[in-house]
Amino acid sequence: MNRIANSDYSNSVNTTITRQGRIGLALLMIVALLACSPSMARAADDFASQVDLANLRAISVQHNQTLKTFDSYARQMISSITGRQALDGREAVFTVLDMSFRPEAYHDRQIIKIRHVPLREEFRSLDFLDDAEKARIVKEGKISLTLWEDQRVQRLMGNVQASATHKADAVQQLANAAGAMEFLCGHQAKFPHMAIIAPATDALTDHAWHLLEEVWGNAPKISQVLNDNGGSVPPPLANYQDRGGVFDAILLHASDLMEAWKKQDGTAVNEAANRLAEMLPRVNPAVYPSSIKRDAEVLYNKLAKLTIPGVMFYFAAFVCFLMSTRAGVGNLRLWGLRLFLIAFAVHTLAIAVRWWLVEKSVGNWFDAIPIKNQFESVMFSAWFGALLGLILELRRSRGIFGTAASFVGWMSLLALFATPYVAGRDIGGEISQVQGVLMSYWLYIHVTLVTASYALISMGFALGIWWLIRYYRAYGTIKKVPSRQISSDGAEMDGNFDALGGGAASLGFARTLAMIFFARRPRIETSRATRAADAVEHNRSFLATLDLCNLVVLQLAFWILGLGIVCGAIWADESWGRPWGWDPKETFALVTWIVYLIVVHTRIAAKDKAWWTAVLSIIGFGVMLFNWIGVNFFLVGLHSYA
Repeated sequence: MNRIANSDYSNSVNTTITRQGRIGLALLMIVALLACSPSMARAADDFASQVDLANLRAISVQHNQTLKTFDSYARQMISSITGRQALDGREAVFTVLDMSFRPEAYHDRQIIKIRHVPLREEFRSLDFLDDAEKARIVKEGKISLTLWEDQRVQRLMGNVQASATHKADAVQQLANAAGAMEFLCGHQAKFPHMAIIAPATDALTDHAWHLLEEVWGNAPKISQVLNDNGGSVPPPLANYQDRGGVFDAILLHASDLMEAWKKQDGTAVNEAANRLAEMLPRVNPAVYPSSIKRDAEVLYNKLAKLTIPGVMFYFAAFVCFLMSTRAGVGNLRLWGLRLFLIAFAVHTLAIAVRWWLVEKSVGNWFDAIPIKNQFESVMFSAWFGALLGLILELRRSRGIFGTAASFVGWMSLLALFATPYVAGRDIGGEISQVQGVLMSYWLYIHVTLVTASYALISMGFALGIWWLIRYYRAYGTIKKVPSRQISSDGAEMDGNFDALGGGAASLGFARTLAMIFFARRPRIETSRATRAADAVEHNRSFLATLDLCNLVVLQLAFWILGLGIVCGAIWADESWGRPWGWDPKETFALVTWIVYLIVVHTRIAAKDKAWWTAVLSIIGFGVMLFNWIGVNFFLVGLHSYA
């Protein structure tokens, strides 16, 4: 029905309102001729270079109950189809409009991504494809919408889904990708099927945005045009009675945009796009997101949701911290702290911007806390780890906590950026909502505690790996060497922790914080013999130092994770009517906690405390990672959204 309605709208409006119909027809014929010539790609590139969609990119769209910019919506749609957020090097907004206005140019293009390699192999059984085409599909993993719509392909996918259950999710992913492309392209040119008309009032119960074709009845001139041409006019929507002129202008500019696009007239496209973007907020300025918020979202998308800037600064801090612990150079530790503070500020800004952007959709700040899916939970977890690492680093000023925390920071943000491309699935990077039954203050308590513990577990993993590397260099093996001197217990580190780091270690919290901001460093005179003795002591006790640092974060992880599991049980009882159901994620969370329970008891019972702590911190990290990420990829449960 929507496709037919769109066709009626575009045909009627374009026929009646077009000022120079004959010239338009001639231009369309010229464009058609150019499309058949070898210079078609060059002409398309020239048109793309003329088009400026900056204002249209920032209009608001309601999609999946969430307000977002057209830029965010377009990136999500193109990513679901192609596996990338851009096609042919052009921005997603351009591609979405081009697919909608010129669907015939895309139906036969091989752009629908098959992410599951075994599913690609199924296409070899299609006899009507030649061997070269089968090999291309297996290698590239891309098919066209025309091929997907072929009944033989549909029968094949149905058989695969019914007989090979392990490929069912892959078939569904492919169907979703093809469905997104068909949603955009269809079989006739039309304006993108987006809810871009703001609600009539600012009442809490009036929160649904509308499609263009839903407001035809509220536009007097457009309604008259449709009636005169035998088109169907929907009944006018309530509470929009005084905005007929605005709707007439919006629909006219939308029609002009589509017509100019078909003619490949960049100047006319820009004019129509700018006028449309200017008129849309006038429907209801009180509920339309501000231009500052919309522009901020576009910039947020351009900067890869601030993941890449964060990765750069965290990695630079990691290098400085690591070099400072190896060389004992205090200035490198201070530069590590400075870079770490910048990275942490970028990280905090990324969370704050996401929080700010989603607040408009849910109506309050509390429910907008961005901690509801995989992307947000990893982002928050890394932030908690960075915060704790910063506090410990400023308290002890050793470089060890800073190294572990910056490692967790840059690895987490890099994973957030790369996972959709490497794993071929969405992890919640686009702003969205969770199921209403899950919305509870226990959600934030439970998820906050669990993600904080995961950050600590990740830091413990980094320290455990570091400890084993230093252990191997000292003893030439990673097997246990009976010696209590390599654990913090045996070396009696508790009283000497501050004295073993060098650099800023003995300066205290306030002085170290001042030196981060380039305060002058006090000069400490030491003899050559004292420096040599300090170096020997540093080398002898470094393994014990690492062990103590690891013990600190792992004990915190143990208690925080345990408390998080208890809060999760309370939340589950409130949401699902039972505190524990042996869901895969619940089960593996308990297994993870048991691993760290063993660590706690190992510190009491085992002789080789440091060795067992390092090994178990690595094992526990693996269990935690499978629980956090692997369960969502390989198992099905109530926690699959995060």
